[in-house]
Amino acid sequence: MDCDKEIWRSFTVIEAKRIKEFLGLPDRAGLEGLEKAMRLRLYANLNDEEYIQDGNRMVYRTLNCRVQRARSRKGMEWHPCKAIGEIEYADFAKVIDDRITCSCISCYPDITESEREGCCAWEFTIL
Repeated sequence: MDCDKEIWRSFTVIEAKRIKEFLGLPDRAGLEGLEKAMRLRLYANLNDEEYIQDGNRMVYRTLNCRVQRARSRKGMEWHPCKAIGEIEYADFAKVIDDRITCSCISCYPDITESEREGCCAWEFTIL
């Protein structure tokens, strides 16, 4: 997991910078810019997801996580992805707009949304 964290710490920043440049987003693109950028992430087409914006807050939720579902089908324990997500989502958001903070709503092993069956939810707030 330590190696995985370090890879994501680098990859997510590189990915965010490239997407930001591709979209021509300003330095402080806000939550609207973050949503546009997240929809172009490498794995954005792999999972079903939703974005809900309300004022200075956006919730990103994975509705169908293919990784966790595949692990379940194979009888494997779910991947403990929260530690990676805390790096991945927060660092990605900071590149898009340095005013955005990220916090976990639900992600394995700390699932708070049981009906999601291992899917995650993250809250982005802009100051």
